[in-house]
Amino acid sequence: MPHIDDETLALYALGEDVLEPEQRAHLDTCPTCARTAQDLTRVTTGARRSGTAPELVPPDPAVWARVHDELALTAVPAVLPPPDAPRTPPGEVDAAVPDEPAAVPDELAARRGRRAWWPVLVAACTALVLGVAGGVLWERRTLEPAETTVASTVLDPLPDWAGSSGEAVLQTTADGRRQILVTVDAPAPAGTYREVWLLKPDVSGLVSLGVLEDDQGRFDVPEGLDLAAYSVVDVSEEHLDGDPAHSGDSVVRGSLAT
Repeated sequence: MPHIDDETLALYALGEDVLEPEQRAHLDTCPTCARTAQDLTRVTTGARRSGTAPELVPPDPAVWARVHDELALTAVPAVLPPPDAPRTPPGEVDAAVPDEPAAVPDELAARRGRRAWWPVLVAACTALVLGVAGGVLWERRTLEPAETTVASTVLDPLPDWAGSSGEAVLQTTADGRRQILVTVDAPAPAGTYREVWLLKPDVSGLVSLGVLEDDQGRFDVPEGLDLAAYSVVDVSEEHLDGDPAHSGDSVVRGSLAT
């Protein structure tokens, strides 16, 4: 399945139960989503542990007006001015604030207030976490080495997999690592999985690169492996039978010319 979006991971980091069963299973096996969730959880945990008391700032009267409208109160709410605000001179009446606003039971008002402000608080916390997450993801993206394409090939379907297709791209990173980006478009029957291999042209030797979890995956080429000898990229259909060997059922295959 595709990666979990940042908004869902942000709500998950805030403690919201928003993950579907398949998303939880994906989070357990996907290093990218797990690392993002850990980063977001670290941000929210740090914010909750902060011992600095927040400075309370008197709200603008317009805020109380919006609260009043949201709670559908029948009278204009009394707004307490900031301590340093000018006082109304004796004998003058402030038309915006009646002398005796209609009373609302404290418990009812508090309960309505919590309901009215909860979506705002969730949205604010989510925006904070997403903002930090964006910075983390941007920093990670700029720090990760760029890839240079060395070779590529179309992966053709084997006779039993007519209609399937794929592509393999050999790249090198700035730090010298070799990686192969594999994309496959083929139906995946239940109870099976895909594995990516490097083969010799005469199929006398093969090396497993790993499991293709989605339609696309990036795999490190083992250090010292001669790609001139192991030039064929093969994607096989494997069964959950505990046998690590190639099943003999190849879906797509193609040769990298390096």
